[in-house]
Amino acid sequence: MDKPFLDSFSEYVDLLLDAICAVDEESRIIYISNGAQRVFGYPPEDMIGKRMLDLLHPEDHDKTQQSITTVMQDKQVLDFENRYIRNDGQVVHLLWSTSWSEKHKMRLGVARDITRIKAAEAMQQSLISISDTAHRTNNIKPLCQQVLYHLNTHLPVATFGIALKMPGNETWKMLFESVRDCLSPLKDEVMFRIASHSDMALETIDGKLMLLVPLQLNEAGFGLMALALTEPDFSLNENDQALLTFTASQIGTAVERHQMLDRLQYLALYDALTGLPNRELFQDRIQRSLLRAKREQTHFALMYMDLDKFKEANDTFGHAAGDCLLKEAALRITQCVRETDTVVRFGGDEFVVLLDAVENRNGAFGVAEKIRVELAKPYEWQGNEIELSVSIGISVFPQQGEQITQLIAAADEAMYKAKKRGKNCIC
Repeated sequence: MDKPFLDSFSEYVDLLLDAICAVDEESRIIYISNGAQRVFGYPPEDMIGKRMLDLLHPEDHDKTQQSITTVMQDKQVLDFENRYIRNDGQVVHLLWSTSWSEKHKMRLGVARDITRIKAAEAMQQSLISISDTAHRTNNIKPLCQQVLYHLNTHLPVATFGIALKMPGNETWKMLFESVRDCLSPLKDEVMFRIASHSDMALETIDGKLMLLVPLQLNEAGFGLMALALTEPDFSLNENDQALLTFTASQIGTAVERHQMLDRLQYLALYDALTGLPNRELFQDRIQRSLLRAKREQTHFALMYMDLDKFKEANDTFGHAAGDCLLKEAALRITQCVRETDTVVRFGGDEFVVLLDAVENRNGAFGVAEKIRVELAKPYEWQGNEIELSVSIGISVFPQQGEQITQLIAAADEAMYKAKKRGKNCIC
């Protein structure tokens, strides 16, 4: 080719946005097009004589060296990806097509900047991973840890936390903090202002730039996602906003699902009126006590009780009054026993108490008498004084049986004996 043609061809090459590079056997640059300015950030004339490997991202050195060996053997390599460090410190992802000229002893390569494509792929992968984790786990902590991992990929995150304010609660609950007390600089009024609106905000708090994102909750209260950033001059772009909006929606959905599961589990194991454990949870508690007592050669007791005069009060004052009496009775019984004991509403106006460990029947009788006295105290309902009492039957392991059904039947039978003796007594 004659020189005028080559000069003309070089002018066309310099119009390309990609970088055209020619290097010698030692990877030193002997020619580079004007596109290098856009790709590498250096003027082409400043790159002549430099080794391409010196500009390479350190983590990609080995695989790039392998690619060079392949080019020397196979004469070409297509669609090879690696990363370089620009003169402004930013990392650029490049897609190379390279060939080796044995005649001219040089490698000729075309480098296309695919940084935006790689960022979009990473963003898509992050969104998929966050969504997958949000739908697979019922535990909020693993989701928050996964979210933090992916946010760190795209944003300069120093700390990350989630705060919730549930209906009826005065204080905020710190659901997750990547660093202990990292949400403490946030004041209640700031958190409520952000959480009660739909827009995210960048605010400087205690000298730190914080990115505050409201969670998308329906009836679960208010939520806030807070990130302290390492770059004081950070500004949000559209991709950042899309990532944060999606992440907030996934966390919000997971929080609501977690709360729903908690409510369902509560309804399955606790009495809706009194909040006491129900028969299902009682079976688990007494099974544990039975196994422990057999293993350790100890005793435990059951108390089966029925409220006297409850039906009359319910018929006289109505079901609302009856509900109030049951809740008050449940509270009084609970206050008479230890935290390790279990108070159960068996249904209607019947309660069962599992005394987890007692020395003998006298110990159980002492607790029963305390309950009898408390339940015999007057109840108030809309200015009316209502009197109730209780009949209590006691069974002790292993004297009244070594099986759960035997112990329950024995306590139930003892309770009916107390009824026949005139009520308001213990058998």
